[in-house]
Amino acid sequence: MANVTVTVEWLNNKIDRLNIINDEIEKKDELDLIEIKLKSLTTLELDNAASNIDLGRLFSHITSISPNDRLIIDRFCGILNVLFAALSPNEIFQQYSSELVQHLSHHDSAVKKLVLNQFVRMADEKHPQLLTNVDLLNKIVEAISDNDIGVAQIAMGIIKKIGIEPNSTNLLYSGLLLRTIAKMVVKNDAASFRVYDVIIHIAKSSERCLQASINSGLIDSLINMLDNEDVLLQLNALDALGDLAVSDGGLNYMEQRELLSNLDRKIARASEDPFSNLLIPGLMKFFGNIAKNHPNDIFTKYPRIIGALFDIIEAADDMIILMNALDTLGHIASTVEGKYALDNLHDAMPSVMKKMKNFISNMPTEVRLRALDSLASILHVDQGNHNNRILLLTKSWFDLLHDDPVLYIVEFCKQPFIDIRLSSMKVLLEIATQYWGQEYIANHPGLMEFLMNRRAETDSQCKIIKYEIVKALTTADCFDATTIEQLKQYVLAGPLAIDIDTEVATESGGNA
Repeated sequence: MANVTVTVEWLNNKIDRLNIINDEIEKKDELDLIEIKLKSLTTLELDNAASNIDLGRLFSHITSISPNDRLIIDRFCGILNVLFAALSPNEIFQQYSSELVQHLSHHDSAVKKLVLNQFVRMADEKHPQLLTNVDLLNKIVEAISDNDIGVAQIAMGIIKKIGIEPNSTNLLYSGLLLRTIAKMVVKNDAASFRVYDVIIHIAKSSERCLQASINSGLIDSLINMLDNEDVLLQLNALDALGDLAVSDGGLNYMEQRELLSNLDRKIARASEDPFSNLLIPGLMKFFGNIAKNHPNDIFTKYPRIIGALFDIIEAADDMIILMNALDTLGHIASTVEGKYALDNLHDAMPSVMKKMKNFISNMPTEVRLRALDSLASILHVDQGNHNNRILLLTKSWFDLLHDDPVLYIVEFCKQPFIDIRLSSMKVLLEIATQYWGQEYIANHPGLMEFLMNRRAETDSQCKIIKYEIVKALTTADCFDATTIEQLKQYVLAGPLAIDIDTEVATESGGNA
């Protein structure tokens, strides 16, 4: 106890001394001593020190520091962070709420981040006074439009956590807070979409929050942005609404508003209006996100978007739009339901799979990478969804890639370019999890030696994915007992093990 008293007295003396020091170097030296002292304390000593020192005096120092003394301000913030960490959120709010609220308006971002981080802790604990204090919440909402994106992101995180609480949702969408939000959505584009990001997060958290968000009028104001002449604004609005459309309630509301039908018509007009064509990537992403979860509904109700997707891939005349289309196709095809819906389009997927060879072989590197990633998604099947129908479908698509599709992919796995190598191995990993792919790998001359050769890889990511391929093969039925044991030894050594001279006899690569 005596040590605690001495420590508190020492710290109080140092804080007092900071009041009378004008020399900047001397002040930094004193702050150094305080930081060193705090680092030397045990957890218990630090807890006691934080509880017995008036931290409001440190805030007073911050208030008096010139905006030019950024380093000094940062040092004070660092000390306060250490001391605040030793206090509970309830203690901080009870003792320092006025200082925290005051310094939310401080000119320095470091101070605002310090304060907001304390409110993050309170939000995590659902502190009742934070959840119901309108004036405080209003200041936090205002911080969403701060020029410092770091400050804005912390404020957004707080309101996202608070906004999903029953009482706070209604508070947020009424009175002073709603008026502040309404002003911010028309303040500037940056502030507007930060606010909409928060609103969408709240809206998709529950049916209750969705209804409250709709009743506030904010969801409709975001939807109305799609009629703005500014294409960039429309793209940002599509991106935000795409997150909401993933939820069933959000999608139902958009269909009630006929939003999807209107967007489908925009696609039909794209060839007539060059500016509408700029929307295609955003529209692809929007419908692709929905189609991943509701492929049959989207394919049936909005065939134009699916037709446009395949038209873009067939034409391949705009690289940016092509890459977006490949991403969207992979996104839709990543689920079993998406694969079946695509298969029902008859010749569409076989045609695309034949085009993939050209994209992977002859296009610019970025397109090649996106094509490989799309191919990996198209072939992906979760282990729990394996059945004859889906595995025969993925095999049929893979076989369309090339006369010898395994040889084709393996050649890219051996290229010196790490990005191409890595994306190609992702494709190999997908077929290594499926029985037909395991047989292809087992029967491909030299492939097992390549997979077991750790020296072939210098990049850690390539080593890890090659390890995952080998691990997947340990469950295969098409290898003999000796090969399976070698595969298991490889896996046992770990993905980043120093090379072990593992040799796989070529004759053991066939059926046992």
